[in-house]
Amino acid sequence: MPSFEKDLPPLDQKPVEMAQQKETEKNAPSDSDSTSDDHSVKPVASDMTEKRIFKNVLVICTFFFLNFISYGGLASLQSSLHLEEGMGVITSAIGFASLALSCLLLPKIAMRFVGHKWVMSISLIGYIFWMAANGYAVWATMIPASIVCGMCGATLWTTQGAYFAIMAKHYAAKKGQDPRAVTALFFGIFFAFFRTTAVFGSIISSTILNQKPENQTQPSNEQLSQWCGLNDCPNSGSNNTNLSSPSSTTLWTLVGVYIGIGVLAFIISVVFVDAVPADWAAAEYQNESKDMGKMIAKSLMATVLHMRHLRLLLLIPITVYTGMEQTFRDAEYTKSFVSCFLGIWMIGWCLIPSSVVNAVASLLGGRIMKYTGLFPMFCFAFCMDLAYQVTLIFWEPSVNEEHWFFLIPCLNTLADAIWLAQMSALYGILFPTKFAAAFSNYNFWKSCGNIIEFAYSSYLCTSVKLYILMGFLGLGMALLIIVYVKYMRQTRPVEKQALPSATVVDNDVKDKQDVFTVGSENAGFTGSAVMDGVEPSAYETVSIYRL
Repeated sequence: MPSFEKDLPPLDQKPVEMAQQKETEKNAPSDSDSTSDDHSVKPVASDMTEKRIFKNVLVICTFFFLNFISYGGLASLQSSLHLEEGMGVITSAIGFASLALSCLLLPKIAMRFVGHKWVMSISLIGYIFWMAANGYAVWATMIPASIVCGMCGATLWTTQGAYFAIMAKHYAAKKGQDPRAVTALFFGIFFAFFRTTAVFGSIISSTILNQKPENQTQPSNEQLSQWCGLNDCPNSGSNNTNLSSPSSTTLWTLVGVYIGIGVLAFIISVVFVDAVPADWAAAEYQNESKDMGKMIAKSLMATVLHMRHLRLLLLIPITVYTGMEQTFRDAEYTKSFVSCFLGIWMIGWCLIPSSVVNAVASLLGGRIMKYTGLFPMFCFAFCMDLAYQVTLIFWEPSVNEEHWFFLIPCLNTLADAIWLAQMSALYGILFPTKFAAAFSNYNFWKSCGNIIEFAYSSYLCTSVKLYILMGFLGLGMALLIIVYVKYMRQTRPVEKQALPSATVVDNDVKDKQDVFTVGSENAGFTGSAVMDGVEPSAYETVSIYRL
């Protein structure tokens, strides 16, 4: 991923000096007129104003919001909507496998040769293609659509992060602010938008699917208890009318609405997003090889060689778990509990409270972490997930107590908000000079968790899946504790000072894209340290975080 650290001023440089330096550079003569790296019809001036930069951030937040209302709404229905031969969960696994492999190869190449703006716009077409395939869901349409959607997901997310990083750097320089604080601000705004998509997607799906079958004999609660919940096994509950697929007309209405929202997102991305100015983009790739083969080889080697670190190996189980727990909630809980007991039309309504909890927890988690540190947050997430899983084991669902179907998944989404945000922070803290390789591994292993859960979904009973999930949670947390203990022993804080942000810079690192910056949401305190056998003198500044 492109680096936004290479042009950062020294940490002791004041904001006023940063602004003066930027003004001097701004008035310096230019050798050529600025053009867009994204091949935009209308060239964008290099001197993009602060308002224009902020406008682009809001526009990207808007089309992501619209796109994932549609995608998320359909994705949460896959295990219930396409039950035959387990097509929904199998094609979902294929999609995540495509995303995981594409993360290693496509994004950097696409950004370099197509441009940031058009990579995002073209990626949205892949999502629309997948939505359309759901209207005529057969193996011949769903498999290609899932592969394409996975590839587009890899390029869309990586490019969005790179675009925000570039814009944050230049916005901060123009305003005389800390680039790390601006980066945290931009991503905070983005996730405030993104976290609410599940709520609106669920409202749309529930409203359209809210057509409970009439004049049909409904199974008794005793019969449902034999077929559903932990007793949901392959080929069980074949007479359960709650699992009946919606009519073709209803399905196409749902898909049509989602496609319309997706098309609107695509139009907004094409019309209102500005391309990254050519000189800004060129600065990000000035040390990169122009040979595509070398770029691919370098990216793959960096990711694979990073697995030699013991810390990374110890983090693999908990990282895989974060993917598995999301998939269990979206595929297994919705099918075995909500859809099986209450009907497919209730899935969206049951997910709304937990989606709200997830959004609020995501917004508050970073602020709380500044006072508690990372490790207490992980312990809290572990307790919430364990409580969720134990509750599912001993719970006896009843159609007469619908409120529990709404409340129980809130435990999991509360934990999920912590796992998602704080695991990203943990990887950055533990591998400060190998940022790109560390996050490639993080995304790869998290996607593997999604793939594993989807892959065996059609072959195991829900009880077995839940026990496997609990096993990964226990193993992952035990190894996370080892990582924490090793880190605390290997770090020796000398000075403790509260900061709004912190940076680790290795003097010997030639590839500046590997330098890690963390925003104020995740800042700890600074000092010097002995880490992984590296002498303190090898660092200009080393951040010690309250893990």
